[in-house]
Formats: sequence, C-alpha cells, structure tokens
Amino acid sequence: MSHKENQEKAELSIYEQSLKAARAKGGEARRNVARLSGDARPFDRPDILITAEGGNRIIGIEHFRVDHHIGKGKKAESKSARFSSDAERFRKQHEDAACRDALAEEAYRGFGDLISRAIREQSNACVDDIRTSLDAGLFGKDGRGHAFKLDAYRENITQIDANADIRLGFLIEIHTDLRQWFLNDGFKETKVSPGQFPISCEAYELLKKASAQVDWILLAFCPLYGDEVRDAAIIRCCNGMFETSAARQGIVQTPYLGLGKETPFGRQDRQGEVEFGVGNDGVDYLIENTSGQMEAIELFNNAISGAAEALNLARKGKPFAATTSVQLAYDIAKDSLKHKNGNVGPQDVLKSIGGMDPSEKTARMQNWRKRWPADSV
Repeated sequence: MSHKENQEKAELSIYEQSLKAARAKGGEARRNVARLSGDARPFDRPDILITAEGGNRIIGIEHFRVDHHIGKGKKAESKSARFSSDAERFRKQHEDAACRDALAEEAYRGFGDLISRAIREQSNACVDDIRTSLDAGLFGKDGRGHAFKLDAYRENITQIDANADIRLGFLIEIHTDLRQWFLNDGFKETKVSPGQFPISCEAYELLKKASAQVDWILLAFCPLYGDEVRDAAIIRCCNGMFETSAARQGIVQTPYLGLGKETPFGRQDRQGEVEFGVGNDGVDYLIENTSGQMEAIELFNNAISGAAEALNLARKGKPFAATTSVQLAYDIAKDSLKHKNGNVGPQDVLKSIGGMDPSEKTARMQNWRKRWPADSV
C-alpha cells in the first residue's frame, strides 16, 4: 500500500471513529451525525467527500492534525507524530530479538532514551501550544492555513458535479496530554485524562473565527500517541449555529488557571541521562530530571491568585481548568469564601487559608490527598 493510500485510510478511520463517538453521545452530536450521513470516500483537496442520499448534496471535509507537543518553527510541526514514527521504527527493529528473548544492551538503552525524550517533550509543552498548532492549521502565520484554501476545495468539487449543493467542513484531529490539570465544570471536579481537551478560550476563538467560513467543524479528541479517537464533537456552523451547537455538546470556553498555560512549567534544556538495570523480573530505568527548579514563592503566589480566579468563575457557574497547586488552594478556601460579597481577590484567599485553624487546615489537606493520591496528579 502506497504512502498516499495509507494516509487516506488513516483519515477515513479518524472520520469514522469521530462519527461513532459522537453518535454514542446522543443529543446534538447524534443529530449532526445523521445530517452528515452519506457515502464517504477519499478525495484530493479536500481530503474526504461525503455524498448524501440522492446525490445532490456533497460535503467536502478537509482533515488536519493539531498537537500539544510541537516544534517552534513556522509550521508548528507535530513532535508527537514524529515520536510515534520513531517509536514504531524502533519496535520493528528489535521485534525479532524481543520474541527470541535476546535483546541486546543497545535495545534497552534505546528504549530508555525514548522514555527520556517523551518526558522532555512533555516538560517543554504548555497548553498554549495547542492553540498555536490549531492556528497554524486553520490560518497559518503566512496565510497558508486550510481556511484560505476553501475556495479551491469548492472549485475542485464543482469540477466533478457543477450542480451539486456543496458544503465544506474541517475534521480536526487533536492530540493532547493534560493529565496534570483538573477540570471544574460547575458540577464536579475531575482529572483531565489523556486525549481530553477542555477547549481553552484562545482555541475556542480560533474555532469560532473559522466557523464563519465552513458549514461543519468535526473535533476528534485523541491521546498524544496513536490514532484512537476517545471523544468527538460534530459542530454545525451554518447560519451562525456554531456557539449553540458547540455548547449543546459541552464545547465551551474554558479558562486555564496556573503555571503551564502560556509557558512550560518544567522546561528541560536537555534530555535527561538514562541508567538501567536488567533483572529477572524486568528492567529498571532511572531517568535524570533536568527541569529547572520552580521558586517556591512564585508557585505559592500563583496558587493563591489562581484560586481567587477559580472562586469567581465557580460562583458564576463557569467552568475552568486548574493546576494541582491552584486546585488545592481553591478546594481549601472555597467553603469559607462562598458567601463573600463581591469578587474574591488573592488577599481574601490568603486570609482565608492563613486564618484557618491549623488542625482544620491539616485535615482538609489530608482529605484532599486521599481524594487525589500523588500517583493520580
């Protein structure tokens, strides 16, 4: 199978998985799957054509990938896609020896280097990199994003059927790992799972801007590595429906509170050195941590100010995502400040926590650690 055929197969798989995930959610998502129903096949610019029953309506879908781990060049190329390719090449290289239980030291060291590389790429990523990747795919720094090619896509479809009712859309495959963040949606607190992306305010605005130019936006949420779609949204954009259709599927603007939003929290200038030991029961790896140390006062001040923002958002019933330190400060202070008149400021949070009985504060922290064990955060 040629590279192009493999790519077409992968794009159709993402599309079909997205429809399946959306259909299972019911409601608006399920209704929009029905609206997109038809015969889907690969095409060249746009990537997928869907011919509706009766054949008069043709929906052209252009696919592109958005990543949490990206290079810093103009194209914001995917580091996670490159890592997946390198890891698969490594697997094929050593697969035969592994089956014979005859792996050489080179293989063990190479696997450790892959682990260290993955740690560094995660440490050097921030939430805003997802927005950067999305912007590059939709618009691009030099106006070469997919949003500027829609007229060409429409013209290409016209060439095969000049009388068709042509609709256009984007299939955006989003790969993320935000497991260090908490999501507060107004009803409950949960850890963000790999592949889950509560849409940041900045990313939402980009999607809203693009929605004015297309009829559909399909969001396929995937973990960093692999091609499994864990969740999806099928958003109608025609007639100004984007915000309503998105909200019905839980796609709303989510502020991110804490360090690690705009710049990496644990940046590593170099990849950590690897040591390993092979025993009868497995292989033990020791990976050097090359992240710089965060100033304790900066972390504390950020937690307090973030908790104040969180309290104000929660009182308005608005969702937010928070780092561990912000979430902890918010959870400790929220009961004593929930009835405060007016906006909550950092000094209010500081006074609430500082004035709390030491035994109560200790009990709250212990309960928090039981609820969110260290291995879960």
